[in-house]
Amino acid sequence: MTRIHSAVRRRPAVLPPSVSIMFVTAIALAALGAVGLAVGTHLQHRAVREGAAGRPRDVRNGTARALLRPVWLLGLGLIAVATALNVAALGLAPIALVQPVGSLALVCAVIISALALRVPVRRGLVLGISLTVVSVAVFVGVSAGFASGARATDSAVSLLTWLLLGLSALALLVARARSGHIARVACAGIVFGAVASAVHVVAVEALARFGPSLTGAGPLDTGTVAGTDAVSASRLWGLIALLAVASALGMWLVQTAYASGPPETVLAGLTVIDPLAAVAIGAIVLGEYARIPQPGILALTLSGLSAFAGIALVVRCHPSLASARRPGPDQEPVSHVETLDADGASTPNRRS
Repeated sequence: MTRIHSAVRRRPAVLPPSVSIMFVTAIALAALGAVGLAVGTHLQHRAVREGAAGRPRDVRNGTARALLRPVWLLGLGLIAVATALNVAALGLAPIALVQPVGSLALVCAVIISALALRVPVRRGLVLGISLTVVSVAVFVGVSAGFASGARATDSAVSLLTWLLLGLSALALLVARARSGHIARVACAGIVFGAVASAVHVVAVEALARFGPSLTGAGPLDTGTVAGTDAVSASRLWGLIALLAVASALGMWLVQTAYASGPPETVLAGLTVIDPLAAVAIGAIVLGEYARIPQPGILALTLSGLSAFAGIALVVRCHPSLASARRPGPDQEPVSHVETLDADGASTPNRRS
């Protein structure tokens, strides 16, 4: 199906006051969502760790026990509220304006962990956070300058559905196999990037089809001629079904990642790898960056690499490792690393 580019409306050079208020509201909602995500992530990590306490080789059962803990449920509620706030923010402003604000979640999580563990925030960690946040902001900012806002076609939705199916199978394999902490985080970030792309498609279609009738306003600016349905209902419902499956498997993969490492690296993956994966899927599957020039591609590549460098610094210098390396009055310096065996159990490896 041919994309309709001529019907895309350009925004006026000067935004009216009502639009400016919407943008400010979107930023505030995204910031609140980032804080809620950080707090919820910390609470869930704490619940999973407490569930596995005393049984270091029983991480999978410990994770299951954590699902019944009030602290884990509170964390889940905060994450749900944060997700709703982020969705609302994306409905009020472009993704380029909202997505970088989500990087605040990583900063909040590190501060929370430092306070909980009573360790100072190291200079390397500050550098890693700064590099990650700036790199993601540059990446999304460059992408926003060239991305088109056209609605998805039937063929694109079919491809995205198959992609979600494949990533769901991959998430299941990684969660049950002998995979390390970083592999679990990376896979979860990619899965949720695909989920975010699917949510974007569904949200755009919902706003285009039902928004005007619910609000009483005129046709919404969705990138196609008003009144046309770019995606068939059957394929849209199929995408929604796979979206639910991928989300559930991604959440379970995140829980196993909590049990195998610190929450900062989990949040870093969801904060950085998620949007990078979503942008890549938007470019390859949805064709959102068909007209990006070579300098733009270079800027995206460099900012993406620097974001991964920032993640590496966060992994190396996060407060949990600093606490593990800090010896007690009668202890020798010890570093603590955990791996998961083939059954998902945690095996502590200590090095003097």
